[in-house]
Amino acid sequence: MADVRRLPYADILSHEGAVGTTLGGLIARAPISMVPIALIAIGSGPLGSYAVGGAAAGAYTVCNAVGATLLGRAADERGHRWALRISSVLMAIAAMTIAAVALFARDAALLIGAAAFSGAVTPGIGGIVRTRWAAVVSDPVRRNRAMALESVNDEVNFLIGPPVASLLIVQGLPWSPVILATALFMIGAATVSARRGWEPKLHPADGGSTAAIRENALLIVSASAIGAILGASQVLLLGYCNALGADSGIALALALNSGASLIGALTIGAKSDWRWPAERRFAVAAICFAAATIPTALVSGYVPYLIAITVAGFGIAPMFIQSNAVITERAGGSPRSSSFALIGGGVVFGISAGSAVGGIAIDAAGASDARIILIPLALLMLLPILIGARRTSRPQATRP
Repeated sequence: MADVRRLPYADILSHEGAVGTTLGGLIARAPISMVPIALIAIGSGPLGSYAVGGAAAGAYTVCNAVGATLLGRAADERGHRWALRISSVLMAIAAMTIAAVALFARDAALLIGAAAFSGAVTPGIGGIVRTRWAAVVSDPVRRNRAMALESVNDEVNFLIGPPVASLLIVQGLPWSPVILATALFMIGAATVSARRGWEPKLHPADGGSTAAIRENALLIVSASAIGAILGASQVLLLGYCNALGADSGIALALALNSGASLIGALTIGAKSDWRWPAERRFAVAAICFAAATIPTALVSGYVPYLIAITVAGFGIAPMFIQSNAVITERAGGSPRSSSFALIGGGVVFGISAGSAVGGIAIDAAGASDARIILIPLALLMLLPILIGARRTSRPQATRP
């Protein structure tokens, strides 16, 4: 009979409070995967405009990129419990406002404004939980595995959240995913906060966010470039499947891409004997992802495209695992929530920009030819990552 202690992640989940923190962090992620879909449904349903729904979802994600960074800094300076309590109250107000707009007001400006407010007050729970892991796990091997486990939770959230939201929407309740996601966040945040022994030490108000931006500037640019590829790829996937007349196959393509990313997270996260520093591992993961992405721009036909998009999916989560490992190594095992939030914000901005670029390319060249933009995007993504890896590998000058 196999020793359960040898199973992947068993060593870190055996830590006191680990299961509750992990599950709490997972369900508290629900708003990020469910609210944007609900906003699009509210715009296209009660308000009768996909454009309004898209604008509301865009306002939510962009404001979340900014708000999560500010909330991460507040969590560093005033404590996680304080930040999560304030966020829970403000998110409840935002959720009720969005529901009221969907049911009664049905005004585009109100929906977009409420969506922006909701995004701004939603914290980056993944970054907060990663910071807590770093506070209680000192061994670098186990700490890296904990970061990988959180990447697994990111993938699980996006596998479960959208289908649940869709089931509620088709029942004629487009506002209900917002209410449900907020309730899940409040439950998950309370569960995470209850583990007081996991609370990291406070950082004084010393311009930490500015320092985090300077220290992680290349990493933020890299995250934005990765996000641009992900955003463009999703739009191009929808457009190409539509052009092939395979509308019914879009869900399968998305599921295979996300499922492959989840498998990649589980596989890389289980590995413990890393010999390279995180910066170099990040560069290798990025090169592999770029190489796997390029075929999605070149293949022809639904089945070959399905295979290509699945292969590309295997490279997504490993990149994020290694980027989070870079933050942890740079901070000596004690990273700030604001640093993780900055990287997440870079990804969000990149996704927004990439989605726009993908849409413009489809309008200009058609869905099939537009996929070629993924090649220059993949090459541009590598530049800041390789520069960062080269700087890290450069020997430090020593004084005589």
